[in-house]
Amino acid sequence: MLDIKEVTETIFKLDSRIRYVAILNHRYELLQSRMREGVSSLTPAQTDRDFMRLAAPLMIDSAEKLRPFCGVLRRLTVRYDKVFLALYRTSVHLLILSLEPHIDQALLDQIGNSVRKLELAAEDEGEPGQ
Repeated sequence: MLDIKEVTETIFKLDSRIRYVAILNHRYELLQSRMREGVSSLTPAQTDRDFMRLAAPLMIDSAEKLRPFCGVLRRLTVRYDKVFLALYRTSVHLLILSLEPHIDQALLDQIGNSVRKLELAAEDEGEPGQ
């Protein structure tokens, strides 16, 4: 069975600049939410919950409307002065990561490869897609 906590640990091990990992199911229900040990959140807990509930679905669903024209959405990113957000969509999960602001394309691709492994593992287990 797919172990969400193990996936979270695997993603944290990719790079110390990964601050936070959240995993949501295809209905945007939070399955896992964890800040890296020793790292403080920049935002209040209520703001985080509101973002997960409102902003993430709106951003992803809006970007997905271009899928017939542009192809599969691999990653959606938002860069702030203090943090970099990366949202990775699979057929059954949405991963939201907060990273230190100075990251490179190679790390984003490495995370994307790990996310695709999560997708393949979920499909092998027969988890429902969208």
